[in-house]
Order: sequence, then C-alpha cells, then structure tokens
Amino acid sequence: MPSIFQDKVVVITGGASGVGFAIGKKIAELQGIVILADIEESQLDKALAELKLHHLSAHSYVADVSKFDSMQNLANSIEADHGPVDFLFNNAGVAPAELLPIWETKPNDWQWAYGVNVMGVIHGIQAFVPKMLAAGKDARIINTCSGNGAFINLPSTPIYTSSKAAVASITEVLKHQLAQMQSSIKVSILFPGPHTVRTNLFTAERNRPETLARDSNAPDHPIKSVEDMVDMMKSMGIEMETTSPEEVADFCVSELEKGSYWINPYNAKSEGAFKERVESILSRSDLGIPNIF
Repeated sequence: MPSIFQDKVVVITGGASGVGFAIGKKIAELQGIVILADIEESQLDKALAELKLHHLSAHSYVADVSKFDSMQNLANSIEADHGPVDFLFNNAGVAPAELLPIWETKPNDWQWAYGVNVMGVIHGIQAFVPKMLAAGKDARIINTCSGNGAFINLPSTPIYTSSKAAVASITEVLKHQLAQMQSSIKVSILFPGPHTVRTNLFTAERNRPETLARDSNAPDHPIKSVEDMVDMMKSMGIEMETTSPEEVADFCVSELEKGSYWINPYNAKSEGAFKERVESILSRSDLGIPNIF
C-alpha cells in the first residue's frame, strides 16, 4: 500500500535542519514531493546536498516566517511551481537565551521569539490555507509545539513557554474551525520528543535580525547546545535522556498515517507533571512548580 505522502506536495518551514529536515528526509524516502523552506540559505544548500548523498531529492525556498509578505511569496511560488499543497508543516521555531525573571527580559527577546514561534504559524496559516481550501483536496496542517507551554509552564523559559502555549491554542482553534465548515483539511499538533531533542534550537540566535538584537548587557547563557544541558544536569546528579530528530520524524510520520491530531510521544515524567497541573485546576488547589527531571 503506498504511503499517504507518495506524490504529495509537502512544505516544511524550518526545514533546513533539525526536526524539519529529518521529517523532510523521511517523507522524501516515502516518495513525497518535499519542499524545505528556511531563512538560512546556506543551510538549505547543505540539506539538499545531504539528501543527494542518500539518493533523495527535495526543493528549497528561502523564506522568513516572521514576515507575512515572505510567506505569501513562498505560497505563491510553490503553487506556481508544484501545484496545491497537501501537507503544511509550520515547524520553524526559535528559543531565545532566557533564564531570567520576566521583569528582566527585554522587548526584543519577546518580539523575536513571538515573531517566529507565533506569527510564523499564523503567517503559514494565512498564506497557505486559502489556497488549500480553494484546491478542495484532502490536506493536513501540522504545527510544531512543545509540552513546555501546551501542557506545563517551566519557570526558566517564560518567552518560549508562552509562545508555545499560544501555538497550542491556535492549532486547536484552527482544527475546530475547519471541522465546523466540514473542510477536507485536517490538523495535527506535533510535540517533538519524548525527551529533549538534539537540534540547533539553542543556537537559533545565529539567525536573529539586528533590529531585534539581544541586550548586550544581558548575562551569557550557560546553555548553547543540548550537550551543555546534558552536562549541566549530570553535574546535578541527573542523567538526562535525549531524542534524535530522526526518532521524531519516524514517530511523526507513523502518527500522521493514522490521522492523529495529537502527535505526542509518551514521557512518564512530563505526563505526571501535566496531571498535577490539571488536578490543581480541577481542585482549585495551589499550583506547584513542575518537575520533569
């Protein structure tokens, strides 16, 4: 039986590296027509070269998800070059250097993160969904989220956490709106995991615009990679597990083949913290600090 992705047009933002690239590679293996969109042109070139080494191919487009005009141009170009989009992965995301109390964070940090994490999803929806509706085909939108924000709220990352809480709400509302109009477009929400994923998310500052530069007086962030986080946790006596982007891609594709809305691998610690939060809501009891380690 052919894959649901075979000969389908698949657009992935943030597709040049990490989870986005892994999903693109997996779908290319399943004979999908993969389109990687990213702000980083040099990384896109590397991604295509990597696929070629595995006798796979994809198309690449430079786009800035934080700018609606850029995403509108992307949607127009893809439709002209490849026809209607069947799968849209709103995957691009950034994680600003945080570890600060909210009152010490700067407006630029919020504007940059929300511009990519929140408005990037909105712009993807606004640029592509009207064209997908007009095509009248079965299609699916997949928004990349995080349990940190959707299910629990970690105090160390207020900007990232709250941006992903917004993505969770936007995705759920989008699902309901499309269902109410009996659209053939379905929606899914992806939670990469079940453990911290080994991606370049911690070095996303490399693509940060100068107009939203980080405060030069801000303290240096101790975590610049997943390895740094693993080492820090080890120093505290905690063996931190990690997940590869390829594992995320495999799980994501298998869940999409089932038609799942929730693409959320099981993690006992995270699930326990979420249950404690829900119990606090239902019992109106005091809210404790979540512990996922």
